[in-house]
Amino acid sequence: MFRLAVKTSTWHPTAGEWLRAANTISPTERERVGRYMFKRDAKHAMMGRLLVRHCLSTITSQPPDSFVLDRDDSGKPYLSTPSLPSLHFNVSHAGDYAVCVCNNSGWMVGVDVMKVELRRNTTLETFFSHMRGQFTPFEWDTINGANNQLFSFYRHWCLKESYVKTIGTGLKFGLQRIEFHLGGPLDQKGGLCETTTVLIDGVRQVDWVFEERSHDGHITAVAIRLPGSTWEGTIGGSGELRVLHFSDLSISGVELGDRDYFDVFHAKKEFPG
Repeated sequence: MFRLAVKTSTWHPTAGEWLRAANTISPTERERVGRYMFKRDAKHAMMGRLLVRHCLSTITSQPPDSFVLDRDDSGKPYLSTPSLPSLHFNVSHAGDYAVCVCNNSGWMVGVDVMKVELRRNTTLETFFSHMRGQFTPFEWDTINGANNQLFSFYRHWCLKESYVKTIGTGLKFGLQRIEFHLGGPLDQKGGLCETTTVLIDGVRQVDWVFEERSHDGHITAVAIRLPGSTWEGTIGGSGELRVLHFSDLSISGVELGDRDYFDVFHAKKEFPG
């Protein structure tokens, strides 16, 4: 299974890189990337799409620009052409990173990444009060009892996001139906936890595994569903989240012929403020 990331905050694309990237994705995807007001968000969106195509190209040995991606009724992306029913992937981006997970073993997967930071002009108490309805009383007890409450909050948030992204319902599923029991501590300077469990409506789900990672001030949670079975051991590969660079990706060798596509991107501010 692929677990890949790119640190988009350190990617400052040249005209050639941006136009090659744009030529790798579809016209519809290019239009969506172009809508973003800030470079940070456009880079996140572009890199998420490039990571998916890199994974698909590696698995199938087909060119990265040959795939047709679509979205289902809930907005979850999937591979439309060619049809590979056993292939599942998911993407997330926040903070400094874009992250992608992908497998061709029939396992449903979801991923979420968040930077561990408090929003500007707010306090921890105010932030938590706004999010009160997103966690169960048990989860709030765990968060409030942690040495680093904000870190614990984002552990739980990423886990919930990864779950609902796997099943494709989004947050409308009802987050209080989902309760996570953390499997153990997660080293804030870089660690991995694979023993966290989930209860849905109070019933433990034995066919799910969650991989939690802390890295570079961020938390990433990967959810993997193995229908009809229980998890034993590491699922595919070392479990490592591989951080790649633009030069590592499978992308088109030909630049998009529309230079304006880069000029419009280049003229944008990096982020708000």
